[in-house]
Amino acid sequence: MSSTKLLKEARDLIDRSRASLASLEKETVNETRKGTQMTTASPQQAAALYTAGKSVVEVAQELGITYGKARKLIQDSGTPIRNTSDRLKGKTRKSK
Repeated sequence: MSSTKLLKEARDLIDRSRASLASLEKETVNETRKGTQMTTASPQQAAALYTAGKSVVEVAQELGITYGKARKLIQDSGTPIRNTSDRLKGKTRKSK
């Protein structure tokens, strides 16, 4: 009986640990070096700039991070990335 009790307690502990780690991963702040200063950029900051109308490149420049990191932060926040080809549709073809 005591071994089944210990196994159940271990399973419960593992489940709680996984839940706690999952919540920590979402709140993780990415850090990068810009010159000698350490800058931190959170998914919320990147998403706020992106939803305000800035491009991924502009978000990256403002936060002092690479394009790839900016894109990942925006995605991690749950903000959908705009389709860049949508704004070009109908503008690249000559009118008849």
